[in-house]
Amino acid sequence: MREDDVLRGVAARVAAGDYSDDVLIRPGDLDANGNWTLSPAPEGTRWLVVRGSQEHLAALAADAVDPLPPLEPASVQAVDDAERVLGQPLPPLLRRIYLEVANGGFGPVLGVAGGCTDDLGRTAIDLLSPRQPAGLLPIGYWGCAIYSYVDCLGRGATMWGFDPNSGLGDHSFYAEGMSLVDWLDGWLRGSLEQPHLAPDPASG
Repeated sequence: MREDDVLRGVAARVAAGDYSDDVLIRPGDLDANGNWTLSPAPEGTRWLVVRGSQEHLAALAADAVDPLPPLEPASVQAVDDAERVLGQPLPPLLRRIYLEVANGGFGPVLGVAGGCTDDLGRTAIDLLSPRQPAGLLPIGYWGCAIYSYVDCLGRGATMWGFDPNSGLGDHSFYAEGMSLVDWLDGWLRGSLEQPHLAPDPASG
């Protein structure tokens, strides 16, 4: 998929307020026909369901899904500052998304200054560390200290995973075998997964 197609796809999802992988719905049940029937619950009670699940789609059809707040793009200053701290230009597609669409907040995507953060309030730039490989920017947060990084050193904007829970020590960073375009396209298609290593069938 071309970069312009991905940019348009992300922009459309953000504009439609359909950008979160986890959705808050009003409590209820699926009836025999797959319709969402609301259940009595205390005021303000919501259930968290996965976007695209049967429950989400049925609740959406029943107008039982809480609308998401609009996302705002990053400022030019924030993006320029991010590139200065990183010491590299951002991949053109990522720069355009930050400036034209949203400062993170869609799917697992982190923002730069003033944008979406991880659960400890850190933006992609706050997470940069001299202990990390040069030129890698953390742009996706999955929980449990697991992140997706994009290589900004001009090698095709390839994606890297980081999982400190893997027990691999210095090898906690590993190439995911996809580009930023592939990664974002996977999110648009609902097939993007958090970084994970599969054991070698021969050695385990």
